[in-house]
Amino acid sequence: MGKEEKTKSKEQELQRLSGSILKFTKRALSQANNEAGPEEGPRSSEGPSTSYGQRNEQTSNEEQEKGEEEQYKKQEEEDITNSIRSESDANSVHESEDLTLNYDVGNWPTPMPDYLRTDVIRQGSEIYQNLEGPFDPVHKPGENSKGQTRQLTKNWFYKKLPSGEQILRKWMVYSHEKKSLFCFCCKLFDKNDNPTTKSSFITGFNSWWKLNPKVSDHENYELHVNNLEKWKTLEARLLQNKTIDAAHQDIMEREKKKWRDILHRLLDITLFLAKQNLPFRGHREEFASENRGNFLELVSLLSNYDPVLKEHIIRLQQSLKSGLIPVSYLSPALQNEFISLLGDAVKQELICEIKKTKFYGIMFDSTPDISHTEQMSQVIRYVKIDNRNVEVKESFLGFIPLSGKKADSITQEIVQSLEKDGLEFNLYFPIRTLN
Repeated sequence: MGKEEKTKSKEQELQRLSGSILKFTKRALSQANNEAGPEEGPRSSEGPSTSYGQRNEQTSNEEQEKGEEEQYKKQEEEDITNSIRSESDANSVHESEDLTLNYDVGNWPTPMPDYLRTDVIRQGSEIYQNLEGPFDPVHKPGENSKGQTRQLTKNWFYKKLPSGEQILRKWMVYSHEKKSLFCFCCKLFDKNDNPTTKSSFITGFNSWWKLNPKVSDHENYELHVNNLEKWKTLEARLLQNKTIDAAHQDIMEREKKKWRDILHRLLDITLFLAKQNLPFRGHREEFASENRGNFLELVSLLSNYDPVLKEHIIRLQQSLKSGLIPVSYLSPALQNEFISLLGDAVKQELICEIKKTKFYGIMFDSTPDISHTEQMSQVIRYVKIDNRNVEVKESFLGFIPLSGKKADSITQEIVQSLEKDGLEFNLYFPIRTLN
């Protein structure tokens, strides 16, 4: 293999592997091989070497470099695979936690893991109660019954004492997705794997015509009283930081804060690059590259002044030296996810601003892209009135891929796009009268 062909092969390999999250740090293995390479070549101790000896030395060096290249490629591919697997696993864990905590009680796992139970109790039951509804009606079985539908009301969330005072039933929570009532504490501490023997307030209760006496019966149920005691005891200990695993809880809170701080800085970098309309990625993102792209270069620059990013970069380098594949949140896939999430948030703000106006106009224009796919740009023109300040604005909401070029298909795409964005529209045509 000639020198030019070998150089070209290396460049193609580096270009194929560009974009790995490991590229912004220097590989210790590669550095060690490069430093040890020249010292291991054969040397002659008998004066000037002949042309035959030179050819043997050159062949030996080429075979040695070829073996090192194959070892480097194999190790690099394994690191990339492990990195992608590690980062995707970490993302799936965070996504499952977010889905559990942000959605209603009907989606909680059974039995509830300890760390999720602790987070839910810290938040309290009020955010899961959904006191204001809306409550979906349920059809009552039977033809001779008086009234075919029953519906839950807000009054059932309050218990009336003999003195006439009303107190909130904090254990009662409503699930919009399951359209049922659940017991907050029984759902948290349930360990029964047999669904046939579970209480209906754990699996979901929606027989509204049986609210009386089912609600009061459940309040007096021995298992409910025990779970209520566990809930209140754990809640009090968490507030006083006197739980058995208080040290572990403190470590978990500090770990959460660390990752929140890192994500806040990475999102700020994403906002800055998007606002300045600058590219994120570089042609070569390995550590030895002079320019690894705007995103990684900004992370490296800010780490010189910010202790949070500095600690994050140092931990990544130490983990890579020890052979571990850490979660970095610097991969190209997560950069794209940051852009997508922030773009959706900006679009929702614009849509909310448009909805506040009385009238708005639409402007759509299509053009083919580099792949010869017709894309239609969506621009909304509206008047923003803030106190006495009147401003005419035009907001770009995105591109819409077109499936056809006929008037009917284009009109359907426009209507579907407006409905998807939640924008109400009525078509007004001017009426001309002839005198």
